[in-house]
Amino acid sequence: MNFPTDMNEHRDDPPGRYAGVVLICLALLYAAFAGLHTVGDTDLGWQLATGRWIVQHHSIPSTDVLSYTARGKEWIYPVLSQVLLYCLFTLGGYSLLSWIGAAGCAGTVAILLRRGGFITEMLAVIAVPLIALRTQPRPEMFTELFFAAFVSILWFYHLSGRGPLWLLPVLMFFWVNSHLGFIAGLAMCAAYIGLEAGEILFLKTRAPAVQRLRRAAPWLGLTALATLLNPWGARIYVAIARQNEILRIHRRWVGEWSPVRINPSTLSNFFSWRDPRSAFFWLLAAALLAVTVGFYRRRFIPASLVAAAIYAGLHAIRFQAPFASITVIVGGSILADAAVEFEKKHRISPALIKYARPALTLVIFSLVGMRVADLVSNRYYLRAPATFDLFGPGETTMFPEAAAHFLQANGLPANIFNDYNSGGFIAWTLSPAYPDYFDGRSIPFGAAFLMHLEKLLEESPDSPDWQREADNRGINTVILALDRELGGVSALDSFCESKSWRPVFLDAYGAVFLRVTPETRDVLQGRRIECRQVPFDAPPAAISRRSQAERFKYFLHAATILLVLQRNAEAVDKLQQAELIFSDSPFLHYAKGVALQGLGTFPAVEAELLTAIALGSDEAPYVLASLYDRQWRYADEVRILTQAAERASRPHRLYLRLGYAQLAIGRPEDALASFDRAEEESPFVYEAAELGESFRTQITEGRRRAQQLINSQ
Repeated sequence: MNFPTDMNEHRDDPPGRYAGVVLICLALLYAAFAGLHTVGDTDLGWQLATGRWIVQHHSIPSTDVLSYTARGKEWIYPVLSQVLLYCLFTLGGYSLLSWIGAAGCAGTVAILLRRGGFITEMLAVIAVPLIALRTQPRPEMFTELFFAAFVSILWFYHLSGRGPLWLLPVLMFFWVNSHLGFIAGLAMCAAYIGLEAGEILFLKTRAPAVQRLRRAAPWLGLTALATLLNPWGARIYVAIARQNEILRIHRRWVGEWSPVRINPSTLSNFFSWRDPRSAFFWLLAAALLAVTVGFYRRRFIPASLVAAAIYAGLHAIRFQAPFASITVIVGGSILADAAVEFEKKHRISPALIKYARPALTLVIFSLVGMRVADLVSNRYYLRAPATFDLFGPGETTMFPEAAAHFLQANGLPANIFNDYNSGGFIAWTLSPAYPDYFDGRSIPFGAAFLMHLEKLLEESPDSPDWQREADNRGINTVILALDRELGGVSALDSFCESKSWRPVFLDAYGAVFLRVTPETRDVLQGRRIECRQVPFDAPPAAISRRSQAERFKYFLHAATILLVLQRNAEAVDKLQQAELIFSDSPFLHYAKGVALQGLGTFPAVEAELLTAIALGSDEAPYVLASLYDRQWRYADEVRILTQAAERASRPHRLYLRLGYAQLAIGRPEDALASFDRAEEESPFVYEAAELGESFRTQITEGRRRAQQLINSQ
């Protein structure tokens, strides 16, 4: 072949051989440590609940069985992974699931390393954080594992004409019964056909390409047929079509489906070598180099495959692990082949090559050592702006466990209302006695119902809409998850002040409210509490590194609730206790700034918010901009908002506020551009349009003022 793999690249010299072995060990060790963390995925609950239902009923549901709002609606979802996860849980609980996540991450990286050389091994080390993010114990883990296997098998078969193609239909059988991401396997088969078609175009490579394609054809056909070997047959494609329909909303509302923004602010992450999130930008640079080299060397189809992977990785955070697989295997091979040719063409000194690899290995060893130390010490998990997890096996502490136990122990009346992110936990913990109102399944609820839920959480519980919903659905109990990263805390204050609902339970993780009706009068008797008097004085004892991190998170959770309840002095006290444990959390400084602002301590507010922004807070810029606006510091407001809007995953409100700040300093043309960006980035589209009436009104008013200012100049 004219396009060799780098599997034997400089393996004859001892330094190169030992460097390769060290890199492989580093990649696998890093993957195991990155994958070993507490289980906190918000979808895992409904997946475990489904597996339990299947095992208990000895049948596979084709309609919803977990909620009362979508009961009976068609629900098609691969069940093998859910049954497997449930069985693993019964064997070893959350600890075993954590170890399965670590094994999934290390296994995927091991596949990337298969038959690779030094360049592939370096890229595999870089890719570990992207793989770890998507190989948590959930069905998607199987997609990342199987996709890496498909890329590896098909690419190396394309290069050598050898490989276990018989594995493809076998893997596809398990894949189609594990996760809807199996469609990526078919896409990779189509990409392989494209690779061979590219070779057929040239006389020199035509005959071997035709021969490879002829031998592969039966296995590719069996792989496609294997997708029909599932409980629903061809209707599994209906589920994919429905999933794709709802993605237009998910891209605007669900973080993992958000696109990656490329601008000077986000590209600065490239230099954050200690932050694992820099991995995407490092791999992106390698992928772009591979595309450039591939096109220069007239390897158009392989280069186009890497380019397609770049597009997918930029299109949605969810696709960054498949992007990593293609970049490491295909991009790594392109770069290795070019490196060998470059060495020969320019007669690079063998001594230089001999010792360059150990030197690079030493650099990577230092990087991995620092990254692993941050994982084990929980520095990464405590500093990350949005993560539920801590290092080590077990369950995360973010869910409202005590609230759910209180609800069960007191036999509170159904039906229950829950927020979006706690739905999976409710399905797993409280069903079938208490079916959930909503959970993370796109099907069978649909986008319209998700937006209905969001609208309810923004309204007062005493509103006519809430009254109708409670009457029509028979809702008597509300349970909210109050972890700062789950979102239910935003509705806490309105429920605490409601006349239609009464708080009966509140701790640092969850709250329970009962509806005031004649039927619940006896249940409410003696159980009502006052939200503004509930103490938050039960942090975990700091007896280990893990419990110290849990104690830190407890103080942050408590402070968040205290802020919502306008108990600012108490919030500052909790945040100071948290700061004694760990001081580099962006949320800690953001929350401290908000609490000090509530106390009127303005000189310290700016310092705390600036610290939060420097650490990567997404929330702090908006609050600091509001502070600058009240102080007529419009130039500073414009500067902060401009930087924040470039980095934010949902910058629509930042652009809206930026437009008004630009009007204040007499820049109407810039303001119009900001209002256009606000409209472009708005999540209030399609089924969510009703939620954005006020937002659109503000844009219209801002444009009117900008045009007035332009006309007067």
